Amino acid sequence: MLEALGYEVIQLPLRARERPHRHGIPISEQVEHTLLGKIASAQRECSAPLVIVADTLVEDPDDPLRPMGKPGDRREALTMLLRLSGRNHRVWTGTALIRGSAVESWLESATVSFDSLDDEMIEALVISDSWRGKAGGYDLAGPMGGYARVVAGAEETVLGLTPQLFDALNND
Repeated sequence: MLEALGYEVIQLPLRARERPHRHGIPISEQVEHTLLGKIASAQRECSAPLVIVADTLVEDPDDPLRPMGKPGDRREALTMLLRLSGRNHRVWTGTALIRGSAVESWLESATVSFDSLDDEMIEALVISDSWRGKAGGYDLAGPMGGYARVVAGAEETVLGLTPQLFDALNND
């Protein structure tokens, strides 16, 4: 998405350890907490004139205080996909644009609707490894795109960047 705007994208992991998500508080606050840690780390570690950091969590459809982050293995991915199958859920993304000491940040949510996934579909999604590094165990821009759709909010939010980031970059 950023390359389409003409930006050269260099992805580097932050050296600082990511703040753990806090359980028992709204997902929006968990994303904001982690994003603030990433902002502080990026300001210490990165010297590029423009730095973007983001955090995305899926809200458990049964418990709005329970985050569904990145699955650590196929079993966790399977569990998440089974939990989301045939249901709607919210995806929360926080994004920050850092230009030296100036920071702009945004927090957004979108609602995604999953089709009911049969065993064969879920197996194919898990085997594809498209869940790796993806909150909730799926990538809307990947194979899951055939079984899920955004029903409220922006697709960018589900893909891990807030729409306001693109507005700010387009105004440069």
